[in-house]
Amino acid sequence: MSYDIRLYRKGIKKHNKKIYYDYYGNITYNVCQMLEVAFGENHLKKWNDKPVSEFIEELKKGYKDMMLNPTKYKKYDSPNGWGTYETTFKAILNLYNYMIEYTKDDGLENVYLKFI
Repeated sequence: MSYDIRLYRKGIKKHNKKIYYDYYGNITYNVCQMLEVAFGENHLKKWNDKPVSEFIEELKKGYKDMMLNPTKYKKYDSPNGWGTYETTFKAILNLYNYMIEYTKDDGLENVYLKFI
């Protein structure tokens, strides 16, 4: 199982459905403990259907800690290999970079995160 993550722009719909940006992220459930250490209780799930403006600083703080302290996070690698520090950090950094890109044009308050 995994978290499928998308970003969408508030207020834009087609046939009464959200229009998603060209971003798709996937993070395995096997790294939930790692995400809890980096982002706190309920980790990324707490940002579901929230604007980037509400959590971007918290996300940045967590990914910077992951970058500076890899050994702190590597101990949470999944024993079966399905979910490692490297893949998780890459996915978080990718999410952050896409959020920055989309918010340049649409604003922090209009770009939302969604688990699908």
